[in-house]
Amino acid sequence: MSRAGHPAPTPESRPRPPLDRSVLSCQLPLALIVLALAVSAAIRPGATGTGFVLGVSTILGLLALSSVIPRLRLPAGAILIVPVFDFVAIGLLRSGPVENQPGLGILVVFPVLWLVWSLLPLWLVLWLTVLGSLVAEWPLLVQPRDDPYRGALLPVVMLCVGAALRLTSQGARARAVEARRRDRELQDLLQAAIDRERVLTAILNTVDVGLTAVDAHGTTTLTNRQQELFNRLSAGPDHEPDPHPLVFEPDGVTPLPPELRPVSRALRGETFADQLLWVGAGDFQRALSTAARPITNADGDIAGALIACSDVTELVEAVSAKDAFISNISHEFHAPLTSVLGYLELVQEDEHVLPAQLREHLEVAGRNAERVLHLVADLLSTAGDRVRVHPRPVDLAALIEMSVRSNRLRAEKHGVLLETEVRAPLWTLIDPLRISQVLDNLLSNAIKYTEHGGPVIVRADETQTAITLQVEDRGMGMSEQETRQIFSRFYRTPAARRAEIDGAGLGLAITRAIVEGHGGSIRCTSSPGEGSCFTVTLPVKGEVERMHQESFEGSL
Repeated sequence: MSRAGHPAPTPESRPRPPLDRSVLSCQLPLALIVLALAVSAAIRPGATGTGFVLGVSTILGLLALSSVIPRLRLPAGAILIVPVFDFVAIGLLRSGPVENQPGLGILVVFPVLWLVWSLLPLWLVLWLTVLGSLVAEWPLLVQPRDDPYRGALLPVVMLCVGAALRLTSQGARARAVEARRRDRELQDLLQAAIDRERVLTAILNTVDVGLTAVDAHGTTTLTNRQQELFNRLSAGPDHEPDPHPLVFEPDGVTPLPPELRPVSRALRGETFADQLLWVGAGDFQRALSTAARPITNADGDIAGALIACSDVTELVEAVSAKDAFISNISHEFHAPLTSVLGYLELVQEDEHVLPAQLREHLEVAGRNAERVLHLVADLLSTAGDRVRVHPRPVDLAALIEMSVRSNRLRAEKHGVLLETEVRAPLWTLIDPLRISQVLDNLLSNAIKYTEHGGPVIVRADETQTAITLQVEDRGMGMSEQETRQIFSRFYRTPAARRAEIDGAGLGLAITRAIVEGHGGSIRCTSSPGEGSCFTVTLPVKGEVERMHQESFEGSL
């Protein structure tokens, strides 16, 4: 590579003189004119002589030599022997009866053009032009004439012509060289673009994610092999474009409205991920997780969109199978556990049947059975897609006070101080049983993960649109990555597992399901060693009524 970053020129890429490319075409015009002169002189008595014949023969011989020079692989400057000998041949032509051939001197312009278009330095071209013109004029110089300066006129004229042509041709040659250079650069850029397109096409066809690019009108501009497979599935068994493609909502049955399809949403400016939909029908139906992002131009207007589709059929089926298994096994456990607890209570009610030690063992068995029953209830709660809530007007401040009172004994055993910062009353529309479960789960976790002597603070406040509930502790805390996973079912932090703290990893998952069932949200902020803060945001009474009214109208 050269310093400028461009490839160093090779012998094949360096521009060669124009004479090398068309030697024969440069000599042919002069040869045809001389041949015509020879034919004309042959029919005119006394118009030819030995010099004239030698000149014609030399020109024709140089023409034959020009036809073979390109095949001889001679050095670039070797072909200049042709214009040099042209000067000599023209001089021979003029050695006959000059008065019968008055215009032969003008033929000198042909070898002069050869020299001008060569790559020789300008001074050398001018010297060869003058010397060649003198050689062509030597018959006039050696013969006495009335005008002694007549023989010097042609060299001067040719000198001026050669200089003017050379200066003019330099600009044209520079432009031609620049044009060839730009053409080579464009060819290189085009080839590089073609190579990159091939690599991009290979990459797109290798990944197992369907990719589609569309313009502002929704016309597909790019797609890969995986997306073409999804398109054939949505087209149905005939694989023909259908105005009503086989695209369904997450239930796999309800047709997805056109305005909710990924392309339509993206062209409206939406950016989203994990939109679940189904394509195809019957045994060939597949679940796709779609993501889309609009493409904007320099003015910020939407110029198109990019849509990505991933086949998540196996994952969806696995999650459904897991939920079904959890639900079935929970139901199977619930009935016998209830029966066991019932019989244990009957046995414990008779004080005269069992000795004290055996009664103590039965109490341990009862507590463990109740624990398993609560775990089964939690599994049943998390097996469904959505927790059902039954809102009614409730004072949230009273619920918080009841939950704090219920957990105070447990807090005292762990040496934890419970504090409340609640403005009473806080009337809103909620399910008291479910929200009490939320409070118990949050307080139970805060007590478990707070060291001895640490505080747990419960706060609640109301704005025009929402009620905010916070449970803050000064426990072991979590990393940012752990806070993003803490609401997943069965997830427990490594620190909790190392500390052997009891738990199944279901409480926060149930809590989030209950909060979202109320149309609210829950988030966690935490730092390792500094504690955690769980914030629950619930809509106020009017917002909850509107939400449930819309849900009721949608079910009619």
